[in-house]
Amino acid sequence: MASTTHQIRQRPPLRALALAAVLMLVGLVLVLMAELLDGNLWLTVTGLLVVGAGLVLFGTAWVASRVARVQVVLDEDGYVIQGRESALSGRWADVKRLTRGSDRITLYRGDGHRVQLVVPGGHPSELDDLGADITRRLDADRGYRS
Repeated sequence: MASTTHQIRQRPPLRALALAAVLMLVGLVLVLMAELLDGNLWLTVTGLLVVGAGLVLFGTAWVASRVARVQVVLDEDGYVIQGRESALSGRWADVKRLTRGSDRITLYRGDGHRVQLVVPGGHPSELDDLGADITRRLDADRGYRS
């Protein structure tokens, strides 16, 4: 069986994106009000600062959603889970149990450790595909299917 690679993406931080949009809108209203009040300097500066804070929050949320991805590589010997800053690997022979929740897959190893792949509010089809692939590989490792 050839190795397969699965990309698990996290859901974008919708609350942060919504807050950024609200901040930019409020800042824009403040700047427009300053113009209507004959160029009130304090209102203009406050509005521009609020717009800037909204832009910074939007940029941070966008970057966070882009880097919050996990790559899972499965082959006939085991698995490798690679995040942005760390990697975790294991062998199928060490996996004693597998459970699937609505937002996670948990591999229970014989040494008492658990490996959890969590996708809160993510794409359930990604977890379905990954779970099916892990199940096939566990079955093949144990000789259940040919």
